[in-house]
Amino acid sequence: MTIAAIAAGVVAAPAATGEPNGPAGSRPPYPVSYLFSDAVDAEMDHPGAAPVGANDWTCKPTALHPNPIVLVHGGPETVRLDWGALAPLLANNDYCVYALSYGAIPGMPGPLGALGGLLPIEQSAQQLRDFIIKVRAATGAQSVDIVAHSEGSLVTDYYAKFLGGANKIDRFISIGPGWHGTSSLGFGALFTALAARLRLTPALTAVVDPVCAACLQIQTGSEFLRKLATAGSTVPGVTYTNIVTEHDEFVVPYSSGIVQGPSVSNHVVQDYCPGDLTDHLLLPYDKVVAQLVLNALDPDDTAHPTCTSTPPNS
Repeated sequence: MTIAAIAAGVVAAPAATGEPNGPAGSRPPYPVSYLFSDAVDAEMDHPGAAPVGANDWTCKPTALHPNPIVLVHGGPETVRLDWGALAPLLANNDYCVYALSYGAIPGMPGPLGALGGLLPIEQSAQQLRDFIIKVRAATGAQSVDIVAHSEGSLVTDYYAKFLGGANKIDRFISIGPGWHGTSSLGFGALFTALAARLRLTPALTAVVDPVCAACLQIQTGSEFLRKLATAGSTVPGVTYTNIVTEHDEFVVPYSSGIVQGPSVSNHVVQDYCPGDLTDHLLLPYDKVVAQLVLNALDPDDTAHPTCTSTPPNS
């Protein structure tokens, strides 16, 4: 990243402020860019690589933040495209951060081969289960906190309800989830947006769309969503936070990402910043979302998100 790019897109300020980012001990803070274009450039240079700040397997959780953070990307996405901002941000705030790639199609050549979230969600949840086993073994932690985007929330929900994950998750933060499915064109709309931003149109939709097993599973009324519903909207013992945007073009209606329960808090970005135009794909790069994630992870050290005049980036 160039100095000019850092000056344009990187925030460096104390934790739990309107410009969330702070140093971790004596280590210089990782650069945090809220420009999705920076994540695209990094992905194209190193397809499938983990984002900066994630997957340091020597990291040991602190007494203040005893739970490692597991980042679960959406689909069709990559770990780096989704977590280019939040991974270094959380690492700078003294969390041990881990991000897995799941649901990629075996044998698909790069850069398309790095896209995840395409296999059946049941298979992706098994990959999440195995990854969390590895994280808990490396850190010695009993529980993890999960930050998930889009389909990643359903992957995590399946893991919690059907693969023994209920007592492994403490806090579960969902960004742009579709708990009740979507009535939009679904992955077709997201493919179009992502393909344009990756400069892969029409290759992405032509190659990936026909083989996306998860696509029908996220549609309202699908058999998969009915199965999740039979186990209840939430899992006892887990604290839920849902963060949604009114301008979600993928999860339609956006209120599909809101559920009620005794251990659930719901946040609409526009309740904090009415002029915020952030859409589904860019939610993990929104500064309001970043502050809400920090607040949910550490309820004893919170700050009210502040609005910026920065329009949605591309």
